[in-house]
This record gives sequence, structure tokens and C-alpha cells, in this order.
Amino acid sequence: MAGEEQRITIGFRGQTLPVRTTPEQVSALLDALGNRQGGWYDLRSEDGSIFLDLAKVEYVRIDAHEQRVGFGL
Repeated sequence: MAGEEQRITIGFRGQTLPVRTTPEQVSALLDALGNRQGGWYDLRSEDGSIFLDLAKVEYVRIDAHEQRVGFGL
């Protein structure tokens, strides 16, 4: 995946899945969840495809800022 990436966390009944993907993929995922059609969804991440059962997704957290470690950042 080239270009800008965004960090999100997808929550499933007590489990979480951290993902790095593009803003376009995040928007498409939110649209699919908003349609409430359920079924399987192919989310493309920097590590490959993640197939999600939309009926089991409880939340999506979108990180506002990139996490950094160190001094003077």
C-alpha cells in the first residue's frame, strides 16, 4: 500500500483488531457498516486483505494522530 495510511481499531465482542489502511478503505468500511447489510467485507490493509463479518463488528475507532515515541517530537 503506497501513500497515506490511517490507523484504526476494529472491535468484535471483546476482541480488537488494529489495522493500518488508507483513508479511502476506512471510508468504504464505514459505508458498508452504515448500510447494515451484513455479510463479509474485504478490507485491504498494508499487510493484505482482512475479511470481516460485518454483523460482528461492534465499533471502529479511528486514531486522530500518529503515535510517536521519543523526545522533541
